[in-house]
Amino acid sequence: MGEASSVRELSSGLIIAGAYADKIRRTLFAQLRDLVKQDKEFAREIARATAELNIVLYRILVDELKLSKGDVIRARINYSIDLKNKRIIWDYRSLKLEVFRRIPDEQVSETVNNVVASKLAKILEEFKIAPKIAEETVRSFEVSEEKYEEKPPPQLEKPPTPPAPATLSEIIGSVDLIGETIEGGLLVKFTSREGSSIGIATISPSGDELVIDAIIIHEGASRRYLARTKSKIDAYRDDPGRILPELEKVSPTEVTKEQAEKLIREKMQSLL
Repeated sequence: MGEASSVRELSSGLIIAGAYADKIRRTLFAQLRDLVKQDKEFAREIARATAELNIVLYRILVDELKLSKGDVIRARINYSIDLKNKRIIWDYRSLKLEVFRRIPDEQVSETVNNVVASKLAKILEEFKIAPKIAEETVRSFEVSEEKYEEKPPPQLEKPPTPPAPATLSEIIGSVDLIGETIEGGLLVKFTSREGSSIGIATISPSGDELVIDAIIIHEGASRRYLARTKSKIDAYRDDPGRILPELEKVSPTEVTKEQAEKLIREKMQSLL
């Protein structure tokens, strides 16, 4: 490999503002999973780079634009990789933000340009000195998508809501470990009591917590469950079925079958 990679683009996709940081982390890990497979230490640089970008976005979205957690946004930025020094380099001049709220595009662009021109150096210096504080600042703004009840923008259609399902313990016969993910987490699969595969879940580190993200397709309904726990990841490696009580504590989000299948593919691609 050479010393520098070609320019790549990272896009958050359409996401509520309160969930942008987690989406940025997952997207960059997915894009660079091949590098992590070659050198697991590179996962640390991905975590550092996403934390850096997320604090810059936080300053723009929260401090400057005063967005609420339910406002829908899309962030895009180019980056390159210094392979010799194992460093991800963001091109902040390419940063583009779309905000689906009553904020004129000109105001959003002007705000982004002003921050990059006059405040970026200070933000990055503060991040370099105290990265943990920066990450805690971003995390304080985060919410789980399914817990926020504000409507998405008009162009995003919500799927119809099927009847409430039986409890997961009644549906699922077994939870089995598939393997480890590039983010240092676990991937597990769900099998129904009838013996059919009905979904998968990732168990991923996030600060001092674990995020459990499960997709279950059953009886014509597709649902996504997001839960957080303080448990140690080894507990789930030894007994994956421990995630069921955690998932039953949260309300699922209804998704289309196409969305569920896409999420399952993305999770399968995160395997080491």
